Amino acid sequence: MSAVFFLFLLHLSVGLLATLPLVPERAGPKFFKFCSAAAVLMTTAGLWLLYRRFGLDAGPAALGNYRLTFGAAAASLLFAVLYNRAQHFAWRAARRPLLATALAAGVAAMISASPSSERALIVAVAVTSAVLLGAAFSAMVLGHWYLVVLDLPIVALRRLTVLLAAGLAARALMVGVALYAVAGAFDAAAAVAVGRWDNDGVFVWMRLLFGIAGPLSLIGFVWKTVEIRSTQSATGILYVQLFLVMSGELLATYLRVSAGYPL
Repeated sequence: MSAVFFLFLLHLSVGLLATLPLVPERAGPKFFKFCSAAAVLMTTAGLWLLYRRFGLDAGPAALGNYRLTFGAAAASLLFAVLYNRAQHFAWRAARRPLLATALAAGVAAMISASPSSERALIVAVAVTSAVLLGAAFSAMVLGHWYLVVLDLPIVALRRLTVLLAAGLAARALMVGVALYAVAGAFDAAAAVAVGRWDNDGVFVWMRLLFGIAGPLSLIGFVWKTVEIRSTQSATGILYVQLFLVMSGELLATYLRVSAGYPL
């Protein structure tokens, strides 16, 4: 389970950092400091779980090149910390390069954590997972910021809502591709429907319902509340959206590590 939580936290951390350029500076340094601190905390927790379970020598096959994965994630953590501190110091001009480096190291960790077999599919699944998790988390946090920064333009939340919708669409597409690649064409749907994927059939259903169907059913309500500038209502819906997305992605990561299904 250490590898499961590490991958989940890594995807969430990288996705959250990737959304920060979409938020205008008017949100204030505290927003960027809070989001980057959350990313640092999540990456630290993931690395600690890995180190406690496997040390630095060898990890599970599900993480591909374990040492490279661990090192790249640690580098992402370091640059995320520096980006966080740059919000207050005189070297604020270095924020963009620090953020870009942290993101590059995080993506490198996701790539190196993909086994050589079906690497392209697993990396695509990981990237879409990070985008979806980051958009859901960042949009929920930004919704609260409208209570703090009263003149924050609604375009900021609108951008993240569009990214959330695009992330959901891309994630649903990748789930379909993964089902086709793992079980083969229409047999995949039949296998899931009758629970014939060994003991993980119920988790496949839960992943599809919580991680795909649930968030898709809410995205229209989020968009409508954003359009009428009802940010409090949007934030409430985004709470539920984030819970569903996180539940679905955690189940997807479990299926990838324990059962070999990159959903």
